[in-house]
Amino acid sequence: MRVNEVPRYFVQLVAGAAVVCGILLISQAFSRVLIQDSDTVVLVEVGNFEAPVALVSWPGTRDLLLAERAGRVHRIGISSDGSFMPIGQVLDISDRVSAVLHGGLLGLAVSPIGDELYVSYTDWNSQVRILAYRMDVSGPVVDSQRLLLAVTQPHVRDGTGLWWHVGGHLIVDPVGQLIVGLGDGSVPGLIPDTHGNSRNLMTLMGNLLRIIPKVDGVSAYGIPKDNPFVDQESVGTRPEILAYGLRNPWRFDLDPATGDLWIADVGRTQIEEVNYLPAADVESGADFGWVAMEGSEVLNGPEPDGDVLPVHEYRRSNKGFDSRCAVIGGVVVRGGHYPDLEGAFLFSDFCDGVIRALVSDGKGGWVVRDLGGSMELPVSFTRSEDGSVYVLSLAGGVYRLE
Repeated sequence: MRVNEVPRYFVQLVAGAAVVCGILLISQAFSRVLIQDSDTVVLVEVGNFEAPVALVSWPGTRDLLLAERAGRVHRIGISSDGSFMPIGQVLDISDRVSAVLHGGLLGLAVSPIGDELYVSYTDWNSQVRILAYRMDVSGPVVDSQRLLLAVTQPHVRDGTGLWWHVGGHLIVDPVGQLIVGLGDGSVPGLIPDTHGNSRNLMTLMGNLLRIIPKVDGVSAYGIPKDNPFVDQESVGTRPEILAYGLRNPWRFDLDPATGDLWIADVGRTQIEEVNYLPAADVESGADFGWVAMEGSEVLNGPEPDGDVLPVHEYRRSNKGFDSRCAVIGGVVVRGGHYPDLEGAFLFSDFCDGVIRALVSDGKGGWVVRDLGGSMELPVSFTRSEDGSVYVLSLAGGVYRLE
């Protein structure tokens, strides 16, 4: 797939709607933002790649690892002026990656001490696969690859051959547990959750999972003892589940200062949402409501008892025009680089590209703040170990917030 073809496919990837924002994307494809200035933020382009989708720090080094959707991972150094210096390609699984519609290499994470790399991708055999690699001083050791998890997608198995609502984001918590986001696997149409996955605790789809990667050769992963459903395995509930009732969790983050969990979940046709769990509730088995709810509105109700409503939601339509189409998360600002935004959650929308923040109102709530800067086709945010924030564009650019 050529780079200039990517936006048409990816709007379907994150939004799940073939016609949403088409006019806007065509107009954006002819102009790329190099530096976007505003009263609040400046977006400075520091590198350009082929459809970058994930960027992570490599603990124990000053370098970053960047994933391209086609299935390649690059090691990146930082020059004295802050621009990216590609050191070299350290992993290539493009021969195994299916990048049709919602597919591709979608997630990247590194263990807290930098000795393991985790990647998530869609393969040619209808599975979302999570792999682990041992890391040495050069990068991932290719022949150390081991499969942690494989989740067969029902819509691909049914013969459509297309990837929908995959999720695929990965993060590692401070003690090395791997958190995996999986979409509900539904396809566009009249039925909002085609296979009923989002409210079925016997499946891994439509959930956040939390597992312990293992290297003992006995099992691929362990189950954290404080996972909320760990004692319900006998009735078929999957103990890997940390939270459920999600449609397509497109990026989430753990606040490194508080342990709070933020999730950007892509809506169906009307509402995009940002969800929040304080650290004390992360292991509560939270239900975010989909498919009974879309945001705070009943969709295929009734509303579940005790469901967690979003702390922020917005409608795609603005004065009758679909100016926004899919929420893109998101990181919590920490580290002192942006004092006015310390503790805020940053996010954007794939179609309008405006950088926004959810900022504490000082009363236990959150208010949205438009930071002014905008970019073409944002797809992911990253907070580096030094606190710098980067935003990746599917059109190729990687931008640092200033």
